[in-house]
Amino acid sequence: MKTYLRRSALYVPGDSKRMLERSATIQSDMLLLNLEDGVAFSEKDNARRNVAEALRIIDFGGRETVVRVNSLNDDIGLRDIADIVPLRPDGICLPKVETPSEIRAAEAAIRTAEHANGLPEGCIKLHAMIESAAGVLHSADIAAASPRMASLIFGSADYAGDLRCMPGEDRIELLLALQWIVTSARAAGIDPIDAPCFDYRNRDLLSREAMQARRIGFTGKSALHPDQLTAINEIFDVTLEEVAWAEKIIAELDNAENRGKALSTMDGKLIDNPHRTIAERILSRRRC
Repeated sequence: MKTYLRRSALYVPGDSKRMLERSATIQSDMLLLNLEDGVAFSEKDNARRNVAEALRIIDFGGRETVVRVNSLNDDIGLRDIADIVPLRPDGICLPKVETPSEIRAAEAAIRTAEHANGLPEGCIKLHAMIESAAGVLHSADIAAASPRMASLIFGSADYAGDLRCMPGEDRIELLLALQWIVTSARAAGIDPIDAPCFDYRNRDLLSREAMQARRIGFTGKSALHPDQLTAINEIFDVTLEEVAWAEKIIAELDNAENRGKALSTMDGKLIDNPHRTIAERILSRRRC
């Protein structure tokens, strides 16, 4: 099974062959090949063909390829699943998910396509966009709805529109949703991914949003433009200081255990098994 860092997730427009080709060289951990919002209705079929061709012929160099399909409540989304699943992307991203039943319906559609094309059942993962008040309130059930679930991805623009709120640069109006999505994803053992910074040329704002998201507990952040990726990757990456701290924690707790102790101190602070868990998680991300 592949293991992914998911520090960054770049939206790639499916109606642009040039961007699909360029994405193979862009330093994004996840590529969200987009068939939904941002693609005009008249271009849906063309975008689907472009993404299918890209999955068939482009070497994405180990990047996680996830296709954001249209809603499965209409024929366009069902056609997306039927045409894209045979090409075995790493995942399918569902837009505007509000109930766990939507996850189970998508799982059934993907399973049917896997069986019809001789693919191993469960090889394609699911990622759910949380973009509404109902989606946030049901996010714990959505995250746990299927063993295919890999991440919850926050869609802040639609969420703000649904709440009729006006988020400021500190995003205080979004904090409930941000924390709820992280808690729901972590409880289910999957990754939470933050919404993009829409002022894509404002590097200071991007850095503040990304640092806020990491403090809250997000694994990574989505991006609208390749220029955002360097800052996002750096902020969500494991630093040398964190690795040194983790190695020191484990060494000290190992020494304490050899002395028959479950607790110890390091740098004047009490440490115990919860600190070991954090340290081991840091080192596992470094090895991803």
